[in-house]
Amino acid sequence: MKLIAIEEHMSTAYANQAIMEYLQKQPIEDPKALQEFGRSFEEGLVAYATNPAEMQDLSEKRIQYMDQNGIDVQVLSYGDANTNPDLLPPAQSIPLTKQINNDIAAAVKAHPDRFLGFATLPVSDPEAAAQELKRSVTELGLSGALLLGTSQGHFLDEERYFPIFEMAAALDVPLSIHPSMPSETIRKEYYSNMAPIGFNAIMATPGWGWHMEAGYHVVRLILAGLFDKLPNLKLISGHWGEFVPYFLERLDEAVSPVVGNPLEHPVSYYYKKNVWITPSGMYTWPQMQLVLAEMGADHVIWAQDYPYVKGDAKTFLMNTPIPEEDKEKIAHGNIEKLLKLK
Repeated sequence: MKLIAIEEHMSTAYANQAIMEYLQKQPIEDPKALQEFGRSFEEGLVAYATNPAEMQDLSEKRIQYMDQNGIDVQVLSYGDANTNPDLLPPAQSIPLTKQINNDIAAAVKAHPDRFLGFATLPVSDPEAAAQELKRSVTELGLSGALLLGTSQGHFLDEERYFPIFEMAAALDVPLSIHPSMPSETIRKEYYSNMAPIGFNAIMATPGWGWHMEAGYHVVRLILAGLFDKLPNLKLISGHWGEFVPYFLERLDEAVSPVVGNPLEHPVSYYYKKNVWITPSGMYTWPQMQLVLAEMGADHVIWAQDYPYVKGDAKTFLMNTPIPEEDKEKIAHGNIEKLLKLK
């Protein structure tokens, strides 16, 4: 069975260097707190450390890994939330994202049967981001874009970001909403003073915080009426939907009676119609069961979250007690339809 993995990440040495140089020049409000949070990362995220060479490799080594682990096609995206061009002001992020997208497109062109690509965008300048999405799709042949859940502390439901979503809808390409770092305020209030110190970082990021943030982000976009304005807009949400599928009925119950609610439909209507969900390497049957029950097999697509998660990408799906027809949809059929590959 063909397997297309949708959330497979890359980075570049030049982008990492540019972003780190920028961050090092920024004023630090609380040096002690930053030092403590840095130490909590060192002691808490050991298991999630990635090899920069794996992130930066877009050649035969990556393809050899894919062959060994049952992956026919990877959809490449810039997936380092800590060194994402989104952290930079427009004067730096615009040329940097162009260069990254050129590199992704070059890898796709070199291996068209093994790679597809999602663009990274200079979200700090929404108009430029919309134009870069257009260039990436119409000129470079990329298939959509990956966005961080927040942009420099701002949620994307703010009106200024509408041009990005409007362009995605016009091009009929999906946007993947990827977790990002919770704000400093959230980290201080929710993810500090735990022992051992490593708990602070692990709970702020892959243990909990990343996912709550990304899921809440999708909900905010729905509540902002985005899908009433752009009914054909398509979003992708990883990690089994970042908690949201577990609360769809509760959201409907809570939101519907709100005075002044402008939505034309319940929250779950938009979610089940406009969002596609991936496991992001969380190969867990209870979560998959719930997502299938809420969303149906037509809105689930496969992802490993390479290189954060590595190993056999196919066996779990093949062994799930669901119809073969649904396995085919999840493994490749749904994403082929979503990206208009067939």
